[in-house]
Amino acid sequence: MHAVRARWTAGRAGPALRCGGGRAAANRPPGWVRGLAGGGGSSSRSGGGGPGSSAGDGSGSGSGSSTGSSAGSSAGSSAGPSVPDTDVADRRRGRAVNRAYTSSLLATSRFKGRGASLSTPLRETEADAVAVEEPRKARTEFDYSVRPETFLHVVGRNPPESFLQYPVVTSAALAGRSRAERPRGTTMLTRDFIDDSLYNPHYGYFSRQALIFSPQQPFAYNSLESLDEFVDKWSSDLKRYDKVLDRDPKHPELIPQLWHTPTELFQPYYGQALARYLLVNYMLTLYPYRDLVIYEVGGGNGTLMLNIMDFIRENQPDVFVRTKYNIIEISSALAAKQAQPLQQRIETLGYADKVKIINKSILDWDVTVHDPCFFVALEVFDNFAHDAIRYDNETNEPHQGHVVIDDKGDFHELYDAALDPLARRFLDLRAKLYPGTDWRAVRGHPLATSKRWRKLKEMLWPLSHDLSLPEYIPTNYLRFLDVLRDRFPHHRLLSADFTTLPNATPGYNAPVVQVMLQKQMITVQTYMVLQGYFDIMFPTNFELAAKLYTEVCKKPITVESHRSFLEQWADLDATTTKEGDNPMVSFYQNAAFLCT
Repeated sequence: MHAVRARWTAGRAGPALRCGGGRAAANRPPGWVRGLAGGGGSSSRSGGGGPGSSAGDGSGSGSGSSTGSSAGSSAGSSAGPSVPDTDVADRRRGRAVNRAYTSSLLATSRFKGRGASLSTPLRETEADAVAVEEPRKARTEFDYSVRPETFLHVVGRNPPESFLQYPVVTSAALAGRSRAERPRGTTMLTRDFIDDSLYNPHYGYFSRQALIFSPQQPFAYNSLESLDEFVDKWSSDLKRYDKVLDRDPKHPELIPQLWHTPTELFQPYYGQALARYLLVNYMLTLYPYRDLVIYEVGGGNGTLMLNIMDFIRENQPDVFVRTKYNIIEISSALAAKQAQPLQQRIETLGYADKVKIINKSILDWDVTVHDPCFFVALEVFDNFAHDAIRYDNETNEPHQGHVVIDDKGDFHELYDAALDPLARRFLDLRAKLYPGTDWRAVRGHPLATSKRWRKLKEMLWPLSHDLSLPEYIPTNYLRFLDVLRDRFPHHRLLSADFTTLPNATPGYNAPVVQVMLQKQMITVQTYMVLQGYFDIMFPTNFELAAKLYTEVCKKPITVESHRSFLEQWADLDATTTKEGDNPMVSFYQNAAFLCT
């Protein structure tokens, strides 16, 4: 049974953390965060290991197992460069070490910009990685014990009667409540639970303290010797946030989260690449008959908007006078933050009548925009909530996941063969787009595992109720496409996101669930964590996303790799070092663009 103990408790520390380097090891998270991440479960149900056993290997060896060992990776290990601190001499041991690290960095720069590599990216050698055993010590902080992959409840197979009596609530209903308490005694679809965890205005992840890394001034790439020097400059710039990130908050609600994105890291050149794309397509098809109208979802600090507007004003002043830029931001905290740099620009650049910030979820958009417009969505799809689907090992019948939150605040996973209309629609659309596809032949898909092997696993661990590992389907992405089709009928989409994310939870198209603490990235192996404390991010299947877009919006669309898009639209000379390295092109190798 998935269970999260939401209670004050005095327990023992969880399983071993794996940290890199001595200083990182000494900078382990406090006990209450280890609890959030799955440490310290003291239950020992049948077949379960003790508090120190780990479910990170996917063995699901019992209710007493925890995600702590998987969770305890060092900063950035879930989705980016994970490198502990070393002394200055170690960082200057020669070009061979530097190049070895840079190669590793490029490989691991297939990272989630937000939440990835949130520690200072310094050098690491193989010998630096050490396993650190957690000392056992009493504590009186929060203990939220996560026990994934041990028992599934299935409607029609004798789940606890109380589960079926709890009312079903949606994330929208919870967002409308005036109270800040997390719900109890309720049942939610998996996508509603994830959406509530991320976006609830009272306790959601994006409603909490958020810092977005922005360099003090753009990096002068042409004056840098190599990619290694760029990494050093970046590392030095990140130290400005040490005072905030190193503090040990006395309450978990106060944990600061630092994100970084390619827009911020490579400003203004990244935004200028998108501005060129927008300008060229506007000039070829709409100018001079229509205004240039841009909608951006999730504007962060407003940096992308500023870079695009600056570029248009400097290069196409005749287009600038008829440009309108709208930022749609669901986070009230970020919407307020966006107003600060805009206010500073208004007086000097005359943006007051051109830029508008709308604090609203794009999925709740209810105004039809009839004008032709460009719709920009960078790193938006990865935080669209997904539904969990498991398949019957005998019949392959899909079952949809629900999260039951009992009266004590514990989480339980309940599956039902009755699919809601959105999940059924997605599966039907996918079957239409991939006619005749045998999902048993699709690598990694739950149905790709032979029935014989699945039955054997069921015999060895019968508490899974003969269901497969989960598949996470992008149902809220489908809702997003409906909004584009119905409310922005003449739009053109420009979006970018991540094709793969390392250290994901078990399953197909599964999310990365992580939180940053004192420059360490803590990952866990279940999405059922205390709402608002963890970022929950999904990879995007761009081939499927493009097919769904064309099917729903009836518009052609192309998929381009991050590198190919920038090679076509960016000023590569401006971001090239003396040795010919280009960080903007080399980083984010796991990202891709969708372009209408």
